Amino acid sequence: MPNAYFAADLALAAPNPLYLRYQQMQADTQYSSHKHPWGQLSWISLGIMDVELEQQHLIAPANYLIWVPMGIPHSAYVRQALNYTSIYVSDNLARLLPKEACLLASTPLISALISDFGQRQLSHMQDKSDQNQAELLIARLSQSKCVPNFLPSSSDTLIAPILEALQTEPDNARSLSSWASAVHSTERTLARRFQSELGMSFGQCRNRIRVLQALAWLKEDKTIQDIAWRLGYSAPSAFIAMFKQLIGVSPERYRQQQSPIPKS
Repeated sequence: MPNAYFAADLALAAPNPLYLRYQQMQADTQYSSHKHPWGQLSWISLGIMDVELEQQHLIAPANYLIWVPMGIPHSAYVRQALNYTSIYVSDNLARLLPKEACLLASTPLISALISDFGQRQLSHMQDKSDQNQAELLIARLSQSKCVPNFLPSSSDTLIAPILEALQTEPDNARSLSSWASAVHSTERTLARRFQSELGMSFGQCRNRIRVLQALAWLKEDKTIQDIAWRLGYSAPSAFIAMFKQLIGVSPERYRQQQSPIPKS
């Protein structure tokens, strides 16, 4: 049945105030449309996760958590093998988080709190100390900015063809003025449209498209220099600076942190 609750969810006791489930997901894993009886935070150690809602498509790299309030139908797609943590949030704590589905930026403290639960393989909270840790985690997340998407989409007639071209060719270095001519507009109009439609500049949007491609290539054997060249950078240092700004660590550090995922 589409948009149904998972049977495993219905058999669970309510979060007290959190319930965590851990899973190793293989590449190209697809979950059909479903919903949960509690709000859900999705956290991945590395890689990218896609969550599709009725009128929203969330693409999240590993430095963001995906928040979906209770009862909202959504499907999910995992592009690459990764370690995944699902966190159900009690109704009381969920009130501290946004009312709409969005991305919440992680911090070193947020990651450490979740990692500690994971290292102990804790599901339900066992004592007052665990409950305090859960409350601190949600308190910190409540202070995170609710981001509609890491990479926004648009049906705007000027922006849509540019986004499609950049996603097809992330190394495309065409200037905004050149794109303006291609879509029969002006550079000033196009710059305003990117800000109003996507909430970011043309350059910021292109960097996010490039970093998502870089995350995929870092799973392979390509060198940092090769990735930088494939993304249109003349020097690896510029690519590394961009990557670190968006992801929080250097490409090499990101690659070193990857945990091998056993094949089933």
